Amino acid sequence: MQVQPSEEEFEGWLDSPITRFVLDAYSRLADEQKKAWINISWVGGSADEAYLIELRTRADAYQSMADCNLGDLIATHEAAEIVDASL
Repeated sequence: MQVQPSEEEFEGWLDSPITRFVLDAYSRLADEQKKAWINISWVGGSADEAYLIELRTRADAYQSMADCNLGDLIATHEAAEIVDASL
C-alpha cells in the first residue's frame, strides 16, 4: 500500500525543478497536439474524425498530467482501488 503525501509534501514535490521540467514537457506535448489539430483540419482541410479525436484525447491527457493536483491524484488512486477490488 502506498502512503498518501500531505499537501505540504506534494507542494514540495511540485516546487522541484525536475518536477517542473517534467510537467512543462507534458504541457508542451498538449500544445503540440493542438497545433497538429489545427494543421490537419484548418490548414490541411482534413476532417478525419477519428484522428482529430485522437489528437484531442492526447492533448487532454497530457494537459491533465501537467495540471495535476493532490486532490485529483487521490481520487485517481481511490478509483483504481475500487476497480482493482472488483476484478
